[in-house]
Parts: sequence; structure tokens; C-alpha cells
Amino acid sequence: MSNIKYLGVGLSIVILVSLLGFTAVVIFITRVPPPSATITPVFPTMDLAKPSTTPTLTPTTIVPPSNTLDAALPATETPDPVQSTINNGGLIFTGALSSDQQIALYRASLNYVQPTVEDSIRSAKEINGVGYGDPSNICGPLAIAIMQSAGLLINSRIVPHDFWLLNPLASGDQKLLERAFPPNRYLYIKFPGPLNKTNWHDFPLQPGDFLFIWHGSGGNFDHMLVVTRVDSNLNTYSVTNYGTPQGFVIAETMLYNPTDPKAGIFHTWTQERDAILGSTGFGGFEIWRPLSP
Repeated sequence: MSNIKYLGVGLSIVILVSLLGFTAVVIFITRVPPPSATITPVFPTMDLAKPSTTPTLTPTTIVPPSNTLDAALPATETPDPVQSTINNGGLIFTGALSSDQQIALYRASLNYVQPTVEDSIRSAKEINGVGYGDPSNICGPLAIAIMQSAGLLINSRIVPHDFWLLNPLASGDQKLLERAFPPNRYLYIKFPGPLNKTNWHDFPLQPGDFLFIWHGSGGNFDHMLVVTRVDSNLNTYSVTNYGTPQGFVIAETMLYNPTDPKAGIFHTWTQERDAILGSTGFGGFEIWRPLSP
């Protein structure tokens, strides 16, 4: 009986040991997968066979604001065309007007210079009004507009259109001329001889002179202009309108060269009577000249 008891106990121990061994095997198999098993990682994998790459940055040029850039560069001033003309002897100070007035007159005249016939037509309409403005007959209003822009006319009631097709012999226009050029501020001079017979050495024109030129026999238009500058060679200039093969333009032109009677537009206007591009000055001219303050 006792042998049977011990045998039972031995079998129980054997069974218990077997169970423990089987459990350990199961646990080992569970924790260590065979080589063919696939593991799903908890975190994204990193390929250790390749070094991690560093992003390549493209260099970026940073452009500072324009004012900063300008400040960093040497200052370059745009030359003043009027001052350049003075420096080059293109404008000398002569006559009754002050140097400031002559500079203002020349600067104002440049604002009316037009590069083409089309631009001259547009400018004529701005000066004299649509329906009246054309570069073929804008001479009087143009001269007055230049003088007003330069601050040379004291009568603020004068407007450029008043001088459109002006006739100094008409009573109304005579009164207009007196208002624009009062005797206490302007000297009136009349020359009966033609432009091409005038001795410009003995009687040179001066900046600010307002001229009315009579066409006379053989001329086909009267003309008005203001003298805008004189250079160191005593060549005299005006910004005025005149005919060209392309049409009438508003531009600066030399009126005369005192040492060359064949130079300047005065010679052109009197070279041929009844010229296709216009002739005038055979009937003399009149001048309203500013007096010294």
C-alpha cells in the first residue's frame, strides 16, 4: 500500500516537472520568433545602411529696400540741363532781366519743346484750346505761355489765347498789348526794315524781348515770339513754332548769328519770298523789351 503511495507521489512530481518544462518551451518559442517571422515595429524604421541626409539649402540673395541700396551706393545726381547750358556758354546773362529771370525764362521755354509734329499738335491744343490750337498758328499764345510760366507778366488777367492771331493795328489788340506790356515796364521799339537787313551787332536782341514780325511784301505769315536765351557767341534763340518738311513743330531755334548773315531762321524766313515752308519779316518788326527794375 505504501509502495503505491510513493509511486503516485513520484508520478505527480514527474508530471509537474514535465508541465513546467513544456511551459518554458512555449514561453521561449513565443518570445523568440523563428528567422522567417516578420516583426511589425512600433516606430517607423530607419535604414541604417544609408547615412541620414542633410537637406541641401539653395543660397538666397537678399535684396535690401531701394532706399537702403541707394544709400549704400555713391550718390549720382542728374545734371541740370539749364546749369549745363550755362556752364558750356550756351546761356549768358545780358539785357535788362536779372540772372534769375533769364534762367527761369530759359527753363520755362524748354517745357514747351516738342519732339514731333504730333506732340506739337497736342501741345498747341493744351495752350490754346481744342478747335483753336494748331502749331501752324500758335506763335502768339506760345510766346505768352512761356513768359507767364517764367513769371515775367504781371497782369494775371492775360491768357495765351488773347494773343491768337493778334493784329497790333487793331484797336482792341493795341489795348491788349498795353495791358500785357505796360509802358512803365517795357520799352516799345519799331523797326521798319526787313529782318535780313538788320545789323544785329548794333542792335542785338535780348532775353525777354517780345517780337511781332510783319510778313510784308513777299511774306505769307506774321509771327510772334519771345527771345529765350543768348549764348557766348551772341547767337540768339527762341522756342517757337515753324514749318518743316514734316509739318509744323514747336522747338528751340537759333534766330540769328551776328557774324554769319546766312545762319538762323531769320535768314530762312527772308531767303525766299512766298516760300512753301513760310516767309516773313519783309515788313519790319516791333519789339516790347523789359526795362531794368
